[in-house]
Amino acid sequence: MTAASDALDDVRKLAGRRVLVVGDLVLDEYVTGRMTRISREAPVPIVEVVEKEDRAGSAASPAANIIGLGSYASIVGVIGCDPAGARLEARLRELGVDDGGLLRSNEVGTSTKTRVLAEGYTGGLHGRQQVMRLDDTAHLPPGAAAACATCVSSLASSFDAVLLSDYRGGVVSQASIDAARASGRPIAVDSQGDLRRFRSLDLIKVNQAEAQAALGSADVTGGGESLRRELDARALVVTLGADGMLIFDGRATPERVPAVRVSQVFDVTGAGDTVIAVLTLGLIAGLSTRRSAQLAAAAASVVVRRLGVAVATPAEIVDALRASP
Repeated sequence: MTAASDALDDVRKLAGRRVLVVGDLVLDEYVTGRMTRISREAPVPIVEVVEKEDRAGSAASPAANIIGLGSYASIVGVIGCDPAGARLEARLRELGVDDGGLLRSNEVGTSTKTRVLAEGYTGGLHGRQQVMRLDDTAHLPPGAAAACATCVSSLASSFDAVLLSDYRGGVVSQASIDAARASGRPIAVDSQGDLRRFRSLDLIKVNQAEAQAALGSADVTGGGESLRRELDARALVVTLGADGMLIFDGRATPERVPAVRVSQVFDVTGAGDTVIAVLTLGLIAGLSTRRSAQLAAAAASVVVRRLGVAVATPAEIVDALRASP
């Protein structure tokens, strides 16, 4: 078989899986306008709005990527009983994400992140440059977090794997982690929080800064294996941006997987979510962590060329691998 046919065969193995995504949900708003002049009220630009759009973000992003690769995703998360929650729920339906574990709470508002983009030649994505981001987020009350753990307990056993997408909003509580463990299913984690909560799981993905914080050292290459052993994880994957990824899985030296097509990076929003989605599907498809990371790097190279949360198709992943040296 040729390298191209091998790649196509491996990408096809990511389809037909069932993944329960547990994590914090955010409505991503994009407000695009033209920066025409400086305000008389303060030395700030005036952006005249020409377009608005909504997307389902945070934990919805890996779910969308799982579906884009031909697998099935259901989500456990919380939205408020407010207009933002209704918009987020609509976006989830459009993506095809099953909402059997979606909880609607009167105790909390739907978390929202609003990005203001200015049009014009800026060197950014298709001439759009992010001017600012407004975050309106809140941590879940204990009752809502407990309800999420109950959902995980009732749903997880009917899936091939559980993906914990922790944006530190409260859905991925200790109770939810324990419920995922009790299911006996493989568990993958993408966390922006305290890594040491996630012990004895199958796959943990973190970025370089998070790994350095957990180690208390800038030397991720030298310390990553000791961190993996401390967490008792089958594999620890550290993403390094344009430098690719490092895989720690018990070997004497870590494996480095290079990034794919590192030029023309427009927007890194959601790239990490794409990586964990592919790593999770690779885990349950029986691919090696290295091969899954290669496919994930190719998928990430596609989504960073697009605005906001985006999805890579199987054909695009194969094309990216073919174009890679």
